[in-house]
Amino acid sequence: MHVISMSLQIELEKLYSLISWVEDPETPQGIERYRQIRGDMEQLINHNWIKEFLKDRRIVRIIDICSGTGLAGIGLSKVLVEKGFEVKLTLVDLRSSALEKARKHGLRELGFEPSTLLTDVTQPLELEKQDIALMWGSTTPHFNPWTWLKILANVSKLLVDNGLFMYDESDRVYGIFIRTGFKELIPIVEEGGVTLDIYVDRDARTGYTRRAYISIPRGERAELNTYYWDIASSAAFTWVFFEDVDFAPIRSQFSGVIIARRPRRNIPLSEFMTKNPVIISQVNNEH
Repeated sequence: MHVISMSLQIELEKLYSLISWVEDPETPQGIERYRQIRGDMEQLINHNWIKEFLKDRRIVRIIDICSGTGLAGIGLSKVLVEKGFEVKLTLVDLRSSALEKARKHGLRELGFEPSTLLTDVTQPLELEKQDIALMWGSTTPHFNPWTWLKILANVSKLLVDNGLFMYDESDRVYGIFIRTGFKELIPIVEEGGVTLDIYVDRDARTGYTRRAYISIPRGERAELNTYYWDIASSAAFTWVFFEDVDFAPIRSQFSGVIIARRPRRNIPLSEFMTKNPVIISQVNNEH
């Protein structure tokens, strides 16, 4: 694992120790979130593109990138297994602690442990071809436009010719900048104390906004870069790499799932995955 990946891994592990992100499938809150995601998947498989894709298949290979504890990948796999499909599931993430929970949860739900890979998904992935790629859990803000291109290149290369890419997305321009307004300080009040979410700075080259998370009772600090995607922007980037893109508003008109199908094969994918333009060549931390 290269230096950037290790640095991000440490920051992510530290961040998730400071704030409560509901993902643990062994907690009541995590179980409820898993059920909600399964419900989303039950709706999604009725989408015409997905029904068409599944109609002549018996085996479905799914890869869940930035999987965390694998709630989405396991949720979709469970829905498909219950409909008679054989599923091969691979989970990819930077946090070993999350992947360990995912393996146990997958064994309980599916009867087998999903394959797991601890790596940075902005780096080239050498895996067998996949049928469906997922990215869930408000993950796109971890990536700026430059690294999002790398994700899309990676995913499109991994998928079969008529493969599908599905990721949940929200319109943060509406949710943050229009509805609530950008805030430099956000107190996160939870059982056991308060964590302060504080604006640090912004990098115009990457588009990242850097925020610090400081635990008051523990005195610990983590920092993370965030890019405020909206639905139109991330979908337009995705369309460059896929022949068609759709939006399923399963939660609201501002929050749902972007579905892309048929990765384009006339794009120099290695250029996006292995090179950076001069504008960001001097940026030390692309994440």
